[in-house]
Amino acid sequence: MKKIIFMGTPEFSVNPLISLNNSDEINIELVITGEDKKRSRNKFESTPVKKKALELGLKVYTPLNVNSEESLSIIDEINPDFIVVIAYGQLIKKHLLEKYKNRIINIHSSLLPKYRGAAPMQWAILNKDKKTGVCSMLIEKTMDTGDVLDCDTVNIDEDTDISTLHDELSLRSGSLIVNTILNYDDKFVHRIEQDDDLASYSQKISKEMGHISFMENASDIKAKIMAFSVWPSTYVIYKDEKVKIHKIHIIDKYTNTEEGKIFEVSESGIFVNCKDKCIVIDEIQFPGKKRMDLRSFLLGNSIEIGESFN
Repeated sequence: MKKIIFMGTPEFSVNPLISLNNSDEINIELVITGEDKKRSRNKFESTPVKKKALELGLKVYTPLNVNSEESLSIIDEINPDFIVVIAYGQLIKKHLLEKYKNRIINIHSSLLPKYRGAAPMQWAILNKDKKTGVCSMLIEKTMDTGDVLDCDTVNIDEDTDISTLHDELSLRSGSLIVNTILNYDDKFVHRIEQDDDLASYSQKISKEMGHISFMENASDIKAKIMAFSVWPSTYVIYKDEKVKIHKIHIIDKYTNTEEGKIFEVSESGIFVNCKDKCIVIDEIQFPGKKRMDLRSFLLGNSIEIGESFN
């Protein structure tokens, strides 16, 4: 029986937690996750991992600092065979790295060494990659540089959005981490050192990155919409209002109208030329309003032909 401590916080980490808990050969001694966060009206909300761990009857610990003396004492008392870290949110420092050397396993949502850093799934979509995946890896002092133990690859295309990819990779992470732990000796012997020359860094996503410029190619605009569909979403400025664009389709450019200028509005969509083709906006959302398809939107609203999206 493999004795483990699980560290994770967001929804992405829940499927791996469930898979580890379901294994007859693995015992989760402790779940370490982020603190409850204050929401509206002084109400506190637990992390997705804490909610699931308590539902599964697992012991939960929510330290402000996982590297504190108290935290280290609790971890050392358990003395786990492995520490599994999946999107935990705190840096693992010297004591844990040294004492549990080669026993701290991380799941990272890209095919390393590509997309080290904070937002690998979004950047795989933004860059229109044909495949991505998840890796199990050893944790080192520097971010996402440890040896790779195993990978699971998934295909993606122009219609893959971040929500779909997130859920698929979370699911794949569950089977990957269980397989890695149960076959650790073999995985460790055949581990692959990352080639730093092939590495790329996936920078954190900001709200400003959601702005759409119609001077871009159509495929790049669609990739942005797919990558940012959950957060921060994509938007244009129309008559000084920030309008969210949720869904589009692409057709060949068939007018000489300048990029960004609206040249047709109908139940079929809002037609706007971009750098190489024509974007047809299918779903839109004005400030303070619900997300709507164009047919519903036009029942009580209008978009002016000749105006521009900036």
